[in-house]
Amino acid sequence: MIRLIERDYFKKCSKKQSYVGKADEVSRFLAEYTLCDREMWQRFTEQYRVHSDTQNDGWRGEYWGKMMRGAAWVYAYLRDPELYAVLAETVEQMLSLASEDGYFSTFTRDSEFRAWDLWCRKYVVLGMQFFYEICPDEGLKGRILSFLESVVSYVMERIGDGEGQIPILEASCHWYGLNSASILEPVVRLYAMTENEKYLDFARYIAGTGGAACANVFEMAREGEKYPYQYGVVKAYEMISCFEGLIALYRVTGVESYRESAVRFGYAVRDTELSVIGSSGCTHELFDHTLTRQTVPYDGPQQETCVTVTWMKYCAEMLRLTGDASFADSMEQSFHNAYLGALNVYNVESTYIEANVRGKMGRTVLPTFVPFDSYSPLIPGRRYTMTGGFQILPDNTYYGCCACIGAAGVGVYLDSTLFTTDSALVLNFYERGRLTTELDGHALTLSLDTEYPRDGRIAITLTSDAPLTRNLMLRVPVWSKQTVLETDAPYTIEGGYAVLRPEGRRELCVVLTLDMSVRVVRPVPWESDVVYTEDGCADPRWYSTSAVTVTHRDEDDAYVCLMRGPLTLAADSATGRDAASPVDIVDADGRVSYTLADPRITRDEPCRIRLEVQD
Repeated sequence: MIRLIERDYFKKCSKKQSYVGKADEVSRFLAEYTLCDREMWQRFTEQYRVHSDTQNDGWRGEYWGKMMRGAAWVYAYLRDPELYAVLAETVEQMLSLASEDGYFSTFTRDSEFRAWDLWCRKYVVLGMQFFYEICPDEGLKGRILSFLESVVSYVMERIGDGEGQIPILEASCHWYGLNSASILEPVVRLYAMTENEKYLDFARYIAGTGGAACANVFEMAREGEKYPYQYGVVKAYEMISCFEGLIALYRVTGVESYRESAVRFGYAVRDTELSVIGSSGCTHELFDHTLTRQTVPYDGPQQETCVTVTWMKYCAEMLRLTGDASFADSMEQSFHNAYLGALNVYNVESTYIEANVRGKMGRTVLPTFVPFDSYSPLIPGRRYTMTGGFQILPDNTYYGCCACIGAAGVGVYLDSTLFTTDSALVLNFYERGRLTTELDGHALTLSLDTEYPRDGRIAITLTSDAPLTRNLMLRVPVWSKQTVLETDAPYTIEGGYAVLRPEGRRELCVVLTLDMSVRVVRPVPWESDVVYTEDGCADPRWYSTSAVTVTHRDEDDAYVCLMRGPLTLAADSATGRDAASPVDIVDADGRVSYTLADPRITRDEPCRIRLEVQD
């Protein structure tokens, strides 16, 4: 078990969950079509034998560990023996490829520690660490731990500030070394597993570099004078990953400045970088003041699924650190919109493959199923236009980064459903079904009957085999302006939660009804801004960062967004009307006239909510 010192407001707890709803559907879909695919895992492990990533290109090495992290979370929910067998098999394959000296990379030895090499090694270590947590085989766990120590020690011998070592921020030619510095998280986790001080020393070295060669992003976040899009290096996914490592380092050291930096960064992203669908980046994958710029037309991709999932993971960390329910609100918004919207249940191949890859690269590129689309348009546009992190594998199939990270989205959502405090059980998300846990030596069961988010009624029953001594906290989203609780237990609503006091009962029943009124969201006013739009690295011979001034256009103010509960609604051409056609739907009082309609439209499956809006 990985041991981190408990310094959180909310604490994680072991639980068994069984739901009937979207989270369950996604978990089973991914297990069936991706995570149990032995051929896919074999393709990923093969990269460590053939070393496909060379020179300054390639990140095939991230695929295995990124997929394994999410797979371990999904297994923790499903407890599917077949899934576990597949995961254990691919772990064994990876271990069989380990070298005696700890070199383990998809880059050749003569091209290691460039480009995305450390980034890929980070994911190998993370993937193994997450599998370690679900592994019941002590012998296998011992071999995994030996592997992890060997791999990280090899890196530490060659990366650092000592004589003959490569500074970590110079171990990449991209994003000022931000991607390499993100190895901080698994290094801290390895320290927590072993309590070997050399790993903690290395983690402190990484944090001391500031995360990027162009700016100390940790210090800038702590000072709070600039927002993330103003740091000078703005790759959203990689930056959030670095701050995840800083939170882990705080948990094992208690150094308050680490916590302060990480928490202020979380609030800064929440306040400036989130769109109405819960993702970030209107300029491909960059922090660029998304809050203000989400209605500005952009020809390239935006709202990357990797950013969505990584933000969801950061929300989980912020929720635990601060107890601030707004981060549960934010994770829920991301899950139900940007995340579920990117799920590729129809096996649609990106138009990018046919237009730019197949038949144009001097080799055959085979059709490949990827479970997630990579990008999401914010104003009328089409999905499946580009495969993020696209790389061709030696067998002429291909894969991408967003397809690999997707399982971690539903994984962290399910993992964050239930937390505890010293005095309460904390329920954050509402899925129909049941979950069980054990607290204070007694078994507790939560049963939920709801169609949420299709409607706002959530019936909850908490039962215990002994008198209940802890309160029950139920999240009340900030958008629910008229919340109703039906219960015979005393309660208060404070800090984003309804706090029910069981007063020694063995059963506690409540019906929570959330306000599902349609909300009109308009663009945030702005005039002009400076954003950074190019790659960057420690060596200006390769790349440089460009600051670009972007200016507000009056026509962008005409956009409106409709939201109902956690769902962001979208006009859809499948209804027979061009989704891009202008409509006037908001009256003088700022209200929208609508009726709830049959959710079925001209597709194989129903949507969850359909509104007929009067224009």
